[in-house]
Amino acid sequence: MIKTLFKCLTISAILFFAVLTIFITPSFFDPEFEIKNSSPSIVSVVAIWRDNEKNIGKIQPMSSHSFSINDEAGIKFRVTYADNKTLESKEMYFTNGIKIITVITADAVEVKYDFET
Repeated sequence: MIKTLFKCLTISAILFFAVLTIFITPSFFDPEFEIKNSSPSIVSVVAIWRDNEKNIGKIQPMSSHSFSINDEAGIKFRVTYADNKTLESKEMYFTNGIKIITVITADAVEVKYDFET
């Protein structure tokens, strides 16, 4: 009886720590960002957060670019189209373990978390 109880407690402890590890591990990774250009033209993108800017550069139509930042803040994206039209996305909060996806269309810049897709 005591051996059975000990085995049950051991298995429960192992399962508890396995599940805990699965949920905690992503919080140690830098935030990831993916920018998808779904517009028919080349766009130029700049990521803006706090007092920082990262020039992503030009992204071809129907292609994407990924990057990460070792920080925690709100980020927005400034997109300049081939005809010099400029749009900015809404600001999204990011922290460790988060992935943000930005989709650029001909008339909008949409930002969402990857778990919202």
